[in-house]
Amino acid sequence: MRLIPLEVGRIDADLDELIGSPGRRLLPVPAWLIEHPRGTVLFDTGLHRELRTGPARLKGSMRHNSVLLPEGADLTARLEAAGFRASDIDIVIFSHLHFDHCGGTGELPDARLVVQALEWEAAHHPRLVEAAVYNPEDFDLGHDRQVVEGRFDVFGDDRVVCIPTPGHTKGHQALRVALESGRLVLTGDCVYFASMLEHLRMPRLCYNADLQRDSMQRLAQMQAGGCRLLFGHDLEQFESLPAEGLR
Repeated sequence: MRLIPLEVGRIDADLDELIGSPGRRLLPVPAWLIEHPRGTVLFDTGLHRELRTGPARLKGSMRHNSVLLPEGADLTARLEAAGFRASDIDIVIFSHLHFDHCGGTGELPDARLVVQALEWEAAHHPRLVEAAVYNPEDFDLGHDRQVVEGRFDVFGDDRVVCIPTPGHTKGHQALRVALESGRLVLTGDCVYFASMLEHLRMPRLCYNADLQRDSMQRLAQMQAGGCRLLFGHDLEQFESLPAEGLR
């Protein structure tokens, strides 16, 4: 087993819009590659290639933030730099279906998608699509799809396990990965960065604040129990990870 961090773009974000704090912060947009004996997995797929040339695809949904996707930072390029081809990816697991977590899905035509049923339903809600909260053109592309409900053990061996963490969105999920060195949890947007969890600082925008708080507290309990948390957009933590991955 190995976990490899891939940075598929960045967001120059307004912290007031995110968590009610002044200033701006650079956020990495990760895709996490997991080598399992029975298949190669990605947890999220980063930004869509079209965002390299401008934000039109976002339909005005990022007015206070800027998307950065330089040449060579798209998902296929990041995979190749790590020694993989897009066709090597067997399974894509989505934390949720916002643009920065599913934009590279079209680069992986052979992958099977794993997504929570509540998230798939929400991502097709006409009002949310019209408001550009979701864009089905990022993720509803005809892939084989496995829609799951609740905790889901991807390979049946307790090594790659989807953990529901609703709140940020209706069907958000984290991913627990068991490596030889210990258990990790990829938090997705349940927790953007470490300081958010340390102070239990709630995001300004979320589907349900009570669910968000409960999910954050559940992750904090997992951390206290020995799991290492890898946060959704923590630049300092992300840059500290070895490019060759964790085992």
